[in-house]
Amino acid sequence: MDNPDPIEVGGTTTYTIEVTNQGSAEDSNIVIVCELPEQQDFVSADGPTQGTLTGKTVKFAPLPRLDPKAKVTYRVVVKSTAIGDVRFKTSMTSDMLTSPVEETESTHIY
Repeated sequence: MDNPDPIEVGGTTTYTIEVTNQGSAEDSNIVIVCELPEQQDFVSADGPTQGTLTGKTVKFAPLPRLDPKAKVTYRVVVKSTAIGDVRFKTSMTSDMLTSPVEETESTHIY
């Protein structure tokens, strides 16, 4: 989810990534990776683990454990640099997942 949307060039928006363990067993080594579009620059990241930027990719350190039905929230703040209809991409992997969970969030920049 992004807030606000739409945004003006030069404005910031926050992408919120909520991870819920919907299973009945604990999960481990949960990793969140976010891809910023060209029209956005990284401002900050926070969550239960530290996020680091490499190029246009924000990667959060692995979350060692997430109990059944537990929820954690990650946030990435970006600044818009150019007009466009962009896609912010997020991927999650963990020990329990057989393939990554991927989501995109569209943001209109004017």
